Amino acid sequence: MFQGEEFASEPVEFSFEASLTEGVNEVLVRFETVADPIGVLVCALRVTDCTGMKVCIPTLIPSLPRRKELEEIYERLYLDRDVYSADDLVYLHWPEEMEKAAYNDVHFKEASGMIQGQAEDVGKPGDSLFMGNPISLEEGDFTAFIMPRAWEYYESNIRITKELSTVVMGRYRFSDWPYGTLEERRQEALTNAAQRDGGLFTEVAKMALGWWQNVEAKILVKAVEEVDQRQAGSELTLLALLGIIIRYGRSAEFPHWIKDRVKGAARNFRYWRDVPGSDLLDFSAEGGQILFHAVEILAGQLYPNQVFTLSGLTGFKQRKEGEKRAVAWMQAHGREGFADWDSDVVYAQSLVACSFLVDLASAEEVWDLASVLMDKIFFTLALNSHKGVFGSTKGWARSREIKSGLLDATSGITRVMWGMGVYNDQISGAVSLAQMEKYSLPPILAEIAAGLGDEIWNREQSSGAGRTVNKATYRTPDGMLSSAQDYHPGKPGSREHLWQATLGPSSIVFVNHPGASSEKEERVPNYWRGNGTNPRVAQYKDFLVALYNLPEQSRLRFTHAYFPVKEFDETAFHEGWAFARKGDGYIALMASPGLEEIKEGKNAHRELRAHGLQTIWLCQMGRQAQDGDFTSFQEKILGLKIDISGVQVDCQILRGNRISFGWTGPFVCDGQEMPLSGYKHFDNPYTQVDLPCKQMEIKTEDYLLRLDFGSLE
Repeated sequence: MFQGEEFASEPVEFSFEASLTEGVNEVLVRFETVADPIGVLVCALRVTDCTGMKVCIPTLIPSLPRRKELEEIYERLYLDRDVYSADDLVYLHWPEEMEKAAYNDVHFKEASGMIQGQAEDVGKPGDSLFMGNPISLEEGDFTAFIMPRAWEYYESNIRITKELSTVVMGRYRFSDWPYGTLEERRQEALTNAAQRDGGLFTEVAKMALGWWQNVEAKILVKAVEEVDQRQAGSELTLLALLGIIIRYGRSAEFPHWIKDRVKGAARNFRYWRDVPGSDLLDFSAEGGQILFHAVEILAGQLYPNQVFTLSGLTGFKQRKEGEKRAVAWMQAHGREGFADWDSDVVYAQSLVACSFLVDLASAEEVWDLASVLMDKIFFTLALNSHKGVFGSTKGWARSREIKSGLLDATSGITRVMWGMGVYNDQISGAVSLAQMEKYSLPPILAEIAAGLGDEIWNREQSSGAGRTVNKATYRTPDGMLSSAQDYHPGKPGSREHLWQATLGPSSIVFVNHPGASSEKEERVPNYWRGNGTNPRVAQYKDFLVALYNLPEQSRLRFTHAYFPVKEFDETAFHEGWAFARKGDGYIALMASPGLEEIKEGKNAHRELRAHGLQTIWLCQMGRQAQDGDFTSFQEKILGLKIDISGVQVDCQILRGNRISFGWTGPFVCDGQEMPLSGYKHFDNPYTQVDLPCKQMEIKTEDYLLRLDFGSLE
C-alpha cells in the first residue's frame, strides 16, 4: 500500500509488482484520495512477459464493437479554435478522412450546464455543425458535448460521450490601439464587470457605479463565509470586503449589516505563515504574498483597537507588522524583479494589492512605494507587449492564458490604463484599477505600450527567491518574439513558458515538450504549459533557436508547436517549414525531424508535432516592410543554408547573420559569442540599469520617469 501525505505539485509515482500464476488472475487497484486542488489519478499496467497472455477489463457494456466505433469517431472530432472572439463562428467539425457517418446528439453548453445550442446530426465525413455566434452568447467557458442518439445511449446502454472545451469572448472586441480617456475607460470597465456573473468583484463594481439596487446580498454573505473558513484565495476576498467598507461604508445605501461580519472574519484571519492555524491559505505564491500584506495593513487600520484572535495583537500592531512586510516585499521586487517573471497572474495580483495600498493605506512610505512599484510593473507590461498582447516569456503560467492574449489576467488592466487589451472573466484587476483615485499613469508608459518605434531590442535579468532568468524580447510594429535564454536546459520543467512569438491576440506560436498528455491545470507540467524537459533556447532579435534533448526514459517522445492555423490570415507548409501571416507580420517555423500537422482531434489545426528525442526548432519572424509580400518571405526562408547535426545547428538567418548553437558551448553570431546570461536588469532604448537597482530612469524624447525603490537596510 502506498500513502502520500505531502502536498506535491509534481507527479508522484508508486509502482508494485504482481506475481501471476497460470490461468485467470484478478488484479484490483483501489484509489482513495483527499486533495486540494483536484488530484489527478492515473493507473497503468505493464506486462513484462506477454507470451500467450490476454488482458481483460470487466465491463457491463453490451456492445463493445459499437462503443469502440463511436469512441474512435469521437476522438477525431474537433473545434478549430481554443478561443472564439466576436468575429468568429463556432463550428463542430468531422474530419475529412473519417470512413463513415455517425448519428449524434450535440449540446453546446455553458460552464453552468445551461444549453445554448442543440442539434441532432448525422455527422458525415468533412461536415461542420454550427454551434453558435459568440456575439449572441454569454462570455466564458463552453463545452461541445457529443453523445449517441438518446435511444442508443439510454436503451442500448452505449454510455460514451465526448466533451470539447473552448472559450467564447464575444462581448468586447480586442483593442490593439489606445482609445478614449482614462475616466471613460474606468466607467467602461466597471460597467462591464457589473454586468457579469463575476462574484464579489461584480458587486464591488456595482457599488462603485452606485447601482445599489442591484447589489446581491447572497454574494456578500458567501464572500464573508469564504474568509471565515480561510479558504484558498480568501486573502483577495477579504481585501475586497475591507475595501468596500472603507470606500463605500458611509453611504446610506451600503448594506451596513455586513460590517460586523467582516470585522469578525478579519479578526480571525491568518495573515502570515508564522501565525499558527489550520487552513488552505497559500503563503508561498509570489503575487499572493503582497495581497496578504495589504489585507493585514487595511484590517489593522480599520480595527486599530480590536484584538486579532490568532496573533493576539491589536489592530494597530497588526498593521505595523503588515507595513513592515509589505515594504520589504515591494523594495525587493522593485530592486530585483520577480522570481515568477512576467507572469500575468502574479502581475495582476501585485497590481491589485498595490492599487489598494496607494488609495487606502495611511502610511506614506507604503502608498508611495506601492505607486513606484506599479510604475515599474506597467513599464514591464508595456515593454513586453505587442499591440496590447502581453506576449512575454513567463516564469509562472496557466494553460488557458498562454494560448490567447484574450484570456490574459492583465488584459483588462491594460485596457483600463492605456486602452489596449480586452475585458475578460478575470475582473479583479480591472475593477481594482478602475476604482483608483490617487494614482496617475505616467504618460511615458502609455507611449511605450503603443510601440511607436520601428523596433525594440530588449534584454532583462530578474532574480528573486534564488531564481534567476535572462530574457530577451524583440518587438516591431508587426510582431514580437520573446524568450528565456538558456534557462536550465535538460532539467525538468514546471510552470515556465519559455518562448513565444506573437502576431495578434490569438495568433500566438510557441513550442514545448509536453510533460503529460492532459491539459488539466493540476498537471505540472502539462500538455501545453511548461516542459517535461527544458530546452536550450537562444534568441538574436527576430530569430530564435530552441534545442530539445530529451532523456531516453521520456514517456512523450516528441515536441510540438502551438500553431493555430485558423487565427492567421494565411498559412503555408513547404519543405519542412510552416509559414503564417497576420496582417503585415510573418513567422516561419521548422523542426529538424520534420513537422506533422495535426488535422483532427482536440488540437486539430493548432498543433505541429516533431517526433524524436533530439529536435532543433528554428523560428524566424518577418514583416512586409522588410521582407516584401508573404510569398517573397517564404522564398527567402527556403533559400537559407542550414546545417544540422544532432543538437548542433549552423545556419544563415534572414537578416544575413550566421548563427551557430549547440547543446553545449556558446551562442555565436557572425563569429562573435553572444552572451546568454549576466544581462542588466533592463537594457533597451528606454533604460539601462544594473541588477539590483535601487533607482532607474526611463526616457523617451518627450518624457523622463525616475523610480526610487529605497533601501533594504
